[in-house]
Amino acid sequence: MKQQNKNHRIYIPCDIAVNQTIKCDVSSSHHIKNVLRIKNTEDVILFNGDGKEYTGKVFHDGSTKISVFSFLRAINVNSHKISLAQCIPSSKYMDMAIQKSVELGIDQIIPIISKRSHPGNHIKKIEHWKKIIIHATEQSNGLIIPELHNVILFDDFLDKYTNSEAYKICFHTTGRKLETKDKKHSNHIILIGPEGGFTNDEVSLAIKKSWNIVKLGDRIFRTETASIIAHTLLRDF
Repeated sequence: MKQQNKNHRIYIPCDIAVNQTIKCDVSSSHHIKNVLRIKNTEDVILFNGDGKEYTGKVFHDGSTKISVFSFLRAINVNSHKISLAQCIPSSKYMDMAIQKSVELGIDQIIPIISKRSHPGNHIKKIEHWKKIIIHATEQSNGLIIPELHNVILFDDFLDKYTNSEAYKICFHTTGRKLETKDKKHSNHIILIGPEGGFTNDEVSLAIKKSWNIVKLGDRIFRTETASIIAHTLLRDF
């Protein structure tokens, strides 16, 4: 049996309404026409990150336009908030940690420079990471675009979130086992180390700042794997 073609899902950074014609900007036009290779009069699914989804038809007439013809669905914002505080590893693994976390439904991503973070000008990576977030949301059938925070130093991050209402878990091999009480919260921040993990001083500082130090079993996971496992355990799919 021939498999039915699946309509492309497209993120459009503007207001969307039924019976509206959207004129795509240069970036969106390029993505639609040259990357996704969507043809003239092809139907698409579109969303802007506000939790709603629509169907439309693409028209290539000099510029790319989308005619919105129906409302498809809406979701309620998840009441359980999970934020990923990811100490920056090498580019490939940071990209993977972001991508997979978005696929799982992360709410916020906070890139952190810690002692063992991969060196580089990470501020220049922000736009690259935003694109990964958008494409992962498109691919995973998501309707909410996770918030990407600015890059922050480890010590400054701990200071900033000292009085946060979120339940704070730093995952490290020296920690205790994850307990039921750790999961019974509606707002979590999970702190994941880079390649090589946290230094002893960083763990000590996290303890002083009232972080719960927890381990993910008896194995040592790669940083991008740890973020996936931690999120999955707390989200309790």
